[in-house]
Amino acid sequence: MIEVGLAEDSRPNVVMIIVDDLNDLPLSPDGKPVIKTPNIDRIARRGVTFTNAHCNDPICAPSRASMLFGLYPQTSGLYWFEKWKENGVLNQCVSLNRHLQSHGYSVFGTGKIYHGGQSDGAFDQRGPKPDVGPWPWDGKSNQSHLPHPAMMYLYDTDGDMDYKWEHHFGPLSMIPDWKPDPQAGIPGYKGWRLGGKPFRYNGDDDRDKLADERCAEWSAGMIAAEHDRPFAIFTGLVRTHTPLYAPQEYFDRFPIDSIELPETIEGDLDDCATALADPSLYGFRRYNMLVRHKDRQLYKQWLQAYLACVSFVDDQVGKILDAVDASPERDNTIVIFTSDHGFHMGEKEFLYKQSLWDGATRIPLIIAGVDGMPQGVTCDRPVSWIDLYPTLNELCGLPREPNAASGGYKLQGHSLVPLVMSPDGDWDGPDVAITALPGKDHSQHERHGGTWFPHFSVRSKQYRYTLCASGEEELYDFDADPREWTNLANDPAYAAIKASLKDQLIALRDGPNWKSLDDLHRWTYGAQKGGVASEDGTLTFSGHSSSYLATIAKYKNFEWEFEAKSPDTRQMRISYHARVKDNRVAGTVVNVPPTASNLQGNAVPFTPGQWNRYRIRVVGGRCQVWINGRLHSDRVKASGDGLGVFGIDFPGAAQPTLSIRAVRVRPL
Repeated sequence: MIEVGLAEDSRPNVVMIIVDDLNDLPLSPDGKPVIKTPNIDRIARRGVTFTNAHCNDPICAPSRASMLFGLYPQTSGLYWFEKWKENGVLNQCVSLNRHLQSHGYSVFGTGKIYHGGQSDGAFDQRGPKPDVGPWPWDGKSNQSHLPHPAMMYLYDTDGDMDYKWEHHFGPLSMIPDWKPDPQAGIPGYKGWRLGGKPFRYNGDDDRDKLADERCAEWSAGMIAAEHDRPFAIFTGLVRTHTPLYAPQEYFDRFPIDSIELPETIEGDLDDCATALADPSLYGFRRYNMLVRHKDRQLYKQWLQAYLACVSFVDDQVGKILDAVDASPERDNTIVIFTSDHGFHMGEKEFLYKQSLWDGATRIPLIIAGVDGMPQGVTCDRPVSWIDLYPTLNELCGLPREPNAASGGYKLQGHSLVPLVMSPDGDWDGPDVAITALPGKDHSQHERHGGTWFPHFSVRSKQYRYTLCASGEEELYDFDADPREWTNLANDPAYAAIKASLKDQLIALRDGPNWKSLDDLHRWTYGAQKGGVASEDGTLTFSGHSSSYLATIAKYKNFEWEFEAKSPDTRQMRISYHARVKDNRVAGTVVNVPPTASNLQGNAVPFTPGQWNRYRIRVVGGRCQVWINGRLHSDRVKASGDGLGVFGIDFPGAAQPTLSIRAVRVRPL
């Protein structure tokens, strides 16, 4: 065990390389194109490669937040592209880089580390900023995020495809030439732009440097510099993020005729959960946009571009490793190589991140340079990105709980040091790695029918089990089915395995500290003309509008779950940060009319006379309400401060009987 408070001159330096949208290609997975990554392989030869590592959310922003703060998305509530600085949980926590800073490390960062919000002293020094360009330009519009004018034919049969800039690819020699359009006020422009300025390109040997090249060279310079303290350098490389533009030499490494398509089978999606296999989802549309072209040649060209960008990133990794090797600190520098999530290359007929199959959740993770560790070995234990924070705490002699001083959240990952030192040894982490998938699709089309509560999946050594918000399930046996082609969720022979994995998923999804409130002794209530009763865990009250239930305990930030049943669809009123006054519950009110439209203009599913599931989350002034897995409302009040009881009552005249059960709360 590495002890907290190691002498400063003995503490290791850290170089962490985080690549955007890089899947498991460096692990040479079966069924995908083969690519050489000699520099990533250099790291693997010096350390332990975790071959069953997974992200905790297959989207950039929440994935990076989970790693950098050591909390699951289901704890922070950050599943999507919300700003982490505005998150009521994360803005009360200490990030990994700040924890290093606070305990004697010089911390440097360049490229994409967080998804936005990378300033405010988070690093002692910042290098070049990230940019996934260069970009075409029309001479007038925003100087980034424009599609390539030569590839607009992609949308001939899907004209309303979102984020058109994301789907384009090719060598830098494919210089964009945006023609003038006087009627639209477009002057036109020929050439690339990067960082709001012209990007000089006269050939691969006479051009400006791309953002990743500048970041890698800046990192190499920081490694070579003299340091009076141990240092940690975070380098975020973005080139594998779309659009996939790279110098021609990298395309030349992968002749188009040599590229093999990922394996697929007819009817692969027929037995998948409908919530995950909806053909209108962004990843399926992107795949179909490419494969509909003759002989799938366009699909091969996209694969060539992705491989070219991976090879480009590998060369940048080489620059950083060369600096480590040339440094007198070489033998005292830990190198970590990883990615924020995977990226499907067409397997499961999907071409994107944001899925709960291995193509999106599985990531490369290599840890090297730890004194006394085995080298060139692999570990197949399921681990996840959330484990990196406690791992570095142990390796660098930092306090285990960075939020202890404020009485805040404990880190939810587990140190990987035992597996780093003995890949086949014991570990106190879970037997599965969990990933959350936002119920909102990256595409903005309203045909998706509203936002689901997140879906979740766990990966063990042999199996993947997925539980959707709708209750749909998937189960795959990787020993027999490494491509996830056969869903075994309804196979009786696997019932016991599915039940065990489901229990593990729910435990990691819901976390600790839940308290049951099925007992009336935990409530106050009023019932002038009705009654309030408790029987077999069900609370029932009825009659007059003065009937209410209110908790005895007070809550500030919390998550509530319960099931409710009413014979009709009259409105129920929920109050939080409340108090009981004049026989009424008074506080911040969330009116829940089950037949009303939700945020996306879709009716919330609610069945009178049957049990309906409610989930309410309040953090820092933000209140989200889900009914039967669908988001009903998402609002933020002016002040995030508040403390009070939680209550349920009815506005208006006499009301029918209401029953609630499975009531539980988790303070956050």
